[in-house]
Amino acid sequence: MKKSTKFLRPGLLAGLTLAALGLQALPAAASTDYPPAIWNPAASCNYSSRTASVTHVTVHTTQGSYAGSISWFQNCSAGVSAHYVIRSSDGQVTQMVREADKAWHVGNSNGYTVGIEHEGYINAPSTWYTTAMYNASAALTRDILASRGLAQKVYDGSGGWNAVPSDSLYNVKGHVNYASQTHTDPGSGWDWPRYKSLVAGGSGGGGDSGGGALSWPVVQYGNSGERVRTIQYLLQQWGYSLTVNGSFDTATQNAVKNFQSSHGLGADGIVGNATWPALTIVTQQGDSGAKVRAVQSQLNESGYGLTVDGSFGPATYSAVRSFQSAKGLGVDGVVGDNTWNKMAW
Repeated sequence: MKKSTKFLRPGLLAGLTLAALGLQALPAAASTDYPPAIWNPAASCNYSSRTASVTHVTVHTTQGSYAGSISWFQNCSAGVSAHYVIRSSDGQVTQMVREADKAWHVGNSNGYTVGIEHEGYINAPSTWYTTAMYNASAALTRDILASRGLAQKVYDGSGGWNAVPSDSLYNVKGHVNYASQTHTDPGSGWDWPRYKSLVAGGSGGGGDSGGGALSWPVVQYGNSGERVRTIQYLLQQWGYSLTVNGSFDTATQNAVKNFQSSHGLGADGIVGNATWPALTIVTQQGDSGAKVRAVQSQLNESGYGLTVDGSFGPATYSAVRSFQSAKGLGVDGVVGDNTWNKMAW
């Protein structure tokens, strides 16, 4: 008796048909915008034509599964879409809307943004925000920015996970970080300093450190000088109200303890190998604020004569590159772990 194929899934039926003909299934189509991605388009009813230039990238969390999100964007009942979806387990990327088109993912900011959805749930970041996902997402974001000649101005989380900084300050932010939004993704568990460092190239700024974990100076109550001033500037960047006076006083010690406690570190008030990497923030051209003042002040300690104005402009960029060259680092103009470490010593 002939078997009915009525209830077979379409993909399985297609596979059986190909097998019957002695053929192999065709590989998934590749994206033309981003070749590492699979192209699996959203329903045309869930996106529209773009009229503005792309200037920003939006980081999302699906609040669901990878496969489920792809299916939902292909359903006209959704009324939503994103340009890319990334799988948690291995970082597989699927593109669903061309970057030249406007996906519907971030309300009144749709027109100038590219949206990246990350599989998972914001209340379980340690489960879903994997190394593979971070790496794949950062590579994609880096490509989106580079293809348009945009600076890598990635939000670093220093203003709080749900802050709404101006679009002029950062061109990579979370859904919650855009104005007039009702969503809270990617949530408090998204590691913005890590993501910014990865987008900047994954080297930590200043090239490879040459092997193993970095060793940092120990700075504590009673110390004074440029290292203390740097710590105070960085604490300011993280939202602590301090006077930058180069003196590791009681107020600085208390701020360090509070910072350590908030980052799951031993709250001993001493800045050493565990606290320095958490405290430092990737800083690069186009950035502004106390972290830039820390860089400028450190460079002046080495004789560069910069104005400490908190604006990472061409003069600061040139001085960072000169400092990196003098210290035997990769010369990229980005102040990441390797460059911060040389400055701290």
